[in-house]
Amino acid sequence: MDDAALTQAREQLEKFGKVLPSKGRVLIIPHDYPDPDALASAAAMHLLLAERFHVQGQIVFTGRVSRAENRELLNHCRYRWHQLEDLRVPGSRVPCVFVDTAPWSGNVTVPSFAKPVAIFDHHPFKSKKRWSDVFSDIRVGTGATASMVYECLTAAGIMVPKWLASIMAYAIAAETLDLSRSCTDLDLEAYTTLLARSNMTIIGKIRHAPLPRSYYAQLQEAIKNAFVYGRVSWTHLDSVQQPEIIAEIAELLCLMERVTWAFCTGYYGDNLLVSIRSDNKGARCGSLLKSLVRKQGSVGGHNQMAAGYLDMKGLSPEEKENRRDAFLKNLIARIEKKPVQTDPVGLFAKPLVG
Repeated sequence: MDDAALTQAREQLEKFGKVLPSKGRVLIIPHDYPDPDALASAAAMHLLLAERFHVQGQIVFTGRVSRAENRELLNHCRYRWHQLEDLRVPGSRVPCVFVDTAPWSGNVTVPSFAKPVAIFDHHPFKSKKRWSDVFSDIRVGTGATASMVYECLTAAGIMVPKWLASIMAYAIAAETLDLSRSCTDLDLEAYTTLLARSNMTIIGKIRHAPLPRSYYAQLQEAIKNAFVYGRVSWTHLDSVQQPEIIAEIAELLCLMERVTWAFCTGYYGDNLLVSIRSDNKGARCGSLLKSLVRKQGSVGGHNQMAAGYLDMKGLSPEEKENRRDAFLKNLIARIEKKPVQTDPVGLFAKPLVG
């Protein structure tokens, strides 16, 4: 960091400190079903609160961490973390710092007793509310929230321990596709500095975490149901037990040659989950999904990746499939910039296999 950036980061730290309590605990809340960036950012925030502000942080999130790499990352996190449902409801509001999400984003469960005091995020958002009493560091375009918290730690003069440097470096690489997507100078600096302090054995264990047998069964189903039309590939899973598999399949399909867009859908309870990826730097995946989902669910994401869900509660099986087909047709039409007149998995689409 140059002197100007360091000075600005220190000024931001001072502002952040003014919204924190002088004692007691502060909840650190990433988005539901947190990914590596959210988990690493939460751990880094825990260190910042303890070392710079002498406040006890408590990492709390909603939803299981089921993807093999993410579970392995948590195994190397030396700070305790808690499921929101396991917390005892306090008698008063508790200060909360949101990382890799915002209270209004729709992808995070905000406790009824939460008192938002700060937000660190790199996702675009639209909110009618103005949170004048909340510290906000929101940098749309930055590759990873972990890079932003790294900057805070550097400005505070805090040495990052090897285990934390390892999961932060992995998170930045995962979020930016090894620095090939939405990578800024800050992401590059954060990654190279943290990597130099990392335990490469930890990173290797995370990257090559053992996969459960259920993963291969869902992968088989995803490939069987996959279709290709022009530059778009997609698939569907009838029922998922691990929501993270939706994003994992979308990422896998996007690696296919001559494919620049890929998405996966899958039913999870009463919701139709969707995850989309694109190699197109002007894809605006988040805006695209939001324009289609609207008030029927919730969406979050970036320029080249996004995810969300459609609420299917109360619909019959036939109504669910009709809504899914309509969504599929509209999404492909928006990507291809031309109307789709036929069944989206009928005449005009080619099965990936078979």
